[in-house]
Amino acid sequence: MKRWDARNMLETGKKLFAKIHRQKKHANHNHDVHFMAREIDEWLPQGIQAMINGTYDPRCIKRHYFADEVVDQLHLSDRVLQNILLQQLKPTFKHVMNANCLHLAGPTGVKYATQRIKRALEEDKPQYVLRADIKSFYASIPHHKLVQDIEKYYDDPKVVAMLKNIITNPIDTPRGTKNPSRGITLRGPLSQFFSGIYLKPLDDAFNNTDVTYIRFQDDCLVLCKSKRQLNRCRRRMMEVLQERQLQLSRKKSRMGSIKSGFHFLGVDYLPTQAEGNTTATHANDDYIDQPVVNSLTMRGGVRQFLISNSMSLCKLFRTRGHCERQDCRYN
Repeated sequence: MKRWDARNMLETGKKLFAKIHRQKKHANHNHDVHFMAREIDEWLPQGIQAMINGTYDPRCIKRHYFADEVVDQLHLSDRVLQNILLQQLKPTFKHVMNANCLHLAGPTGVKYATQRIKRALEEDKPQYVLRADIKSFYASIPHHKLVQDIEKYYDDPKVVAMLKNIITNPIDTPRGTKNPSRGITLRGPLSQFFSGIYLKPLDDAFNNTDVTYIRFQDDCLVLCKSKRQLNRCRRRMMEVLQERQLQLSRKKSRMGSIKSGFHFLGVDYLPTQAEGNTTATHANDDYIDQPVVNSLTMRGGVRQFLISNSMSLCKLFRTRGHCERQDCRYN
């Protein structure tokens, strides 16, 4: 694919918008998507030409406040144009990104991570695990440090200028316009790209080490053979995170012996890891934050309930509830 080719970029943009339009075609008749569909031959070529010239500047981000969360929303035109920009940047990933940063491969990255972990458990026989989750990662990224990283790895002034405009984009809220110095849009097309760039120093810190290191966005996993390795990796990780002005989530991070099993990217790695002895479960913080347990102890004996791939999370909880009631009867 020829990069920065207006014809290819226009074709890509039309396909992306057609997908969005199909999803929102039944929206309110005053929704922006209907106006944009009628005027696509105007705003899309203009936006693409602005990217080629290096003058693309996105509209303000819309911030919506809900009872349980705050959502930052890009304008639909910016979502399309930033997806096009991402396609132009992807050929550079193999030269810039660390090979241990797997989320850039999309959903396939979860498969790659699972395969690597399984191979490490079978071949290297690690004894300790460090699973780290970065607290409020996307909301904590300092703009000036991220811009410095962009300038370090990309020497095209047009690309740097556009990415800087996207990073420092003002936020339009019901309380007025804000210009924060931290945070990037969580669900933006370039969010994962920025994640790969900003935590590259952490990925590079584990190059050429005798441990298995994997990162998927803000989730990190380190498998170590000894406790000394584990402590050394923990110190190295904390040094990098401190320099990056980030903190670990105490609730979701854990380190210790691998004997109790662990959970990573929706997969439970059971204590006695053998071939095929991994189970996929739905992500549920109330469940995955606890140590992985593949058996429930009852007075009078031990019954082991292996989680099959076909068992839903709801069915699992019903099974556990039944065992707890049986336990009460025996007591």
